Amino acid sequence: MYMLTLQDDYNTQRTALGIAEYGRHVQEYIDHIKTMASKEERTSWVHNLAQIMATLNPEIKQQSNYKEILWGHIFQIANYELDVDCPYEIVPIKKEFVRPDHLGYNFSGIRFRFYGRNLQMMIDRAAEMEDVELKQDLVNMIASFMYNSCKAWNNENLSNEVIADHLKTLSKGQLNIEGSELVVSADTTVSIRRPAQQKSQHFSRNNKNNNKKNNKNRGKNYRRF
Repeated sequence: MYMLTLQDDYNTQRTALGIAEYGRHVQEYIDHIKTMASKEERTSWVHNLAQIMATLNPEIKQQSNYKEILWGHIFQIANYELDVDCPYEIVPIKKEFVRPDHLGYNFSGIRFRFYGRNLQMMIDRAAEMEDVELKQDLVNMIASFMYNSCKAWNNENLSNEVIADHLKTLSKGQLNIEGSELVVSADTTVSIRRPAQQKSQHFSRNNKNNNKKNNKNRGKNYRRF
């Protein structure tokens, strides 16, 4: 019986809190005030409640108009359905929920995933450029990025001819450049990434070798008494 009572009065089954910071008891206090028949009695209870809320939230007293703010909070929790003699002009705050537009997903595939989607945007921009020298400089920067990315993620050094072929593929033939025309700058700070499996095998192999050496040394120094 007790468990059934808890399930019926669980938080997810209750009405939403007007202002969660004040808790469930303040909201139930206000709901009780709304049921009172006398307007004078309702007003008196709201004055008392404002003092209680100021005690629960003492930092609010640092504001010069904290009493007006507290009365506004009370009306907000009451959903502005409170008929009392309010000493302040309370302006209802209506919060209308507007569902945002769906952003959608980019379903366009990436031909070479290790380059990333930003490279495709850079290539599209380079293909539209009319300044020949500036276009060549940008293509060289893109080619250098492609070389270093492939070296970092695939542990592979691309030749200029392969990079030129990739540029042609990604630009759909708009960047038809020979490999000899590219000036690729290798980044010496790029570290080759070792796959996790290879790392674990490398460490386990070293541990086995170390264990064998320790066992040999232990056998030499071992004595029987």
